[in-house]
Amino acid sequence: MKLAAHKKSGISAEIDAYLKAHHEIGWFSGAVIVLKACKTVFTRGYGMASLEYQLPNTPQTRFRLGSVTKQFTAAAILQLQDLGLVDVHAPVSTYLPDYPHGNRITLHHLLTHTAGIPNYTSFWDYTQWMTLPTTLEELIARFQDLPLEFEPGKECRYSNSGYVLLTQVIETVSGQSYGDYLKEHLLQPLGMENTGYEYPLAVIDGLANGYQFIDDGYLKAQYINMSVPQGAGGLYSTVEDLARWNQFLFDHGVGDKTILRDKAIATMTSPLVPKNPDETPHLFYGYGLEINKQPKHQRIGHGGRINGFVTNLEYYPDQDVSVAVLSNVETANIEQISQDLAAIVFGEPYSKPTSEVDPSVYEDYIGTYQVAPEFQVTITTQANQLRIQGTGQSIFNLYPTSETEFFTWVIDLRVVFNQGSDGTVESVTLLQNGQETVAPRVD
Repeated sequence: MKLAAHKKSGISAEIDAYLKAHHEIGWFSGAVIVLKACKTVFTRGYGMASLEYQLPNTPQTRFRLGSVTKQFTAAAILQLQDLGLVDVHAPVSTYLPDYPHGNRITLHHLLTHTAGIPNYTSFWDYTQWMTLPTTLEELIARFQDLPLEFEPGKECRYSNSGYVLLTQVIETVSGQSYGDYLKEHLLQPLGMENTGYEYPLAVIDGLANGYQFIDDGYLKAQYINMSVPQGAGGLYSTVEDLARWNQFLFDHGVGDKTILRDKAIATMTSPLVPKNPDETPHLFYGYGLEINKQPKHQRIGHGGRINGFVTNLEYYPDQDVSVAVLSNVETANIEQISQDLAAIVFGEPYSKPTSEVDPSVYEDYIGTYQVAPEFQVTITTQANQLRIQGTGQSIFNLYPTSETEFFTWVIDLRVVFNQGSDGTVESVTLLQNGQETVAPRVD
């Protein structure tokens, strides 16, 4: 269904009001684009790309993408397969003969997070060395000799390490650096002139500074050396370029430009592997993408998070709608914002940002909720501030988006309090990293 011109105007005003509200209470700074049937419904920037120099965010501002990078890495692998240079079902040892476990792991395993390789960004000392320059080989050496966490193909567990290995496969097979390969074979053919790989210490014109929002103020985000993310999270882009990318993936190319065969794109965007079939049976991985087969609106995309930046790029096939949200404030609740923007376009209910909830309702939420056999979350209050703490974990403040829905600044977590027919809270729904868990109240 196409939107009439007057309807677009109404949608634009509603989106703008929603994002202004998020920005005014400190929850969002960045840029947004929303498209329907390849036509721009809305695009605008909010807040500052540089607080120090008072440079505003615009649709042309460049942002670090974090894990949105992974779909570009996956596309490069599939392009090499189209050329007959790799086979995604071949073992890693075919291309990296010296890699331990390489005869047990395929490129398909790496692409779908089913290889069992420990995730290097979760290592206990990661924050100690993420500021240091590293080579691709040195980075791989940090995890290559560790035992696999499970037999390849038997489980699914998110791992940036797999995409670092895919980076090395691309460089080995193509004879080019990862950044040069993507520029020549993916980005330039699609006219994505404002997208690229951020080489360490490079000066990127128009790149936003990254911040975090703490105690009603913005602070510069912790530094990361950009040799560390590699093909797991090392790209930068604009919302306008990401719109072109989604047009390529889901609308058979940008104009007459395409870089992958239809079969490769179909594979990349298909639900190949369930993320957690017991807890989230509607969530799957494709190649570099997450597929959410929720009953109402299926969506395909990926989010990203890297020091000072949080990002999301999604496509809703049943409505032919794309949403790209890029923020240079790492504490922004991007997943919720993205879904709310889509809901506005669909004419459906959405969570309106609010910073004022009567603290008296918090008394109904205080209690303990059973997430797993040996893991609980406890809800408490302190000085009219709602708080959450998991077993053996730190306490985080919860901030409202509505009277029953809350989020944290520090981690990507939303908490929804579910009421029974008598109005008492019976459970909480925890939404984190694309996974949804319902925890019944036990106290």
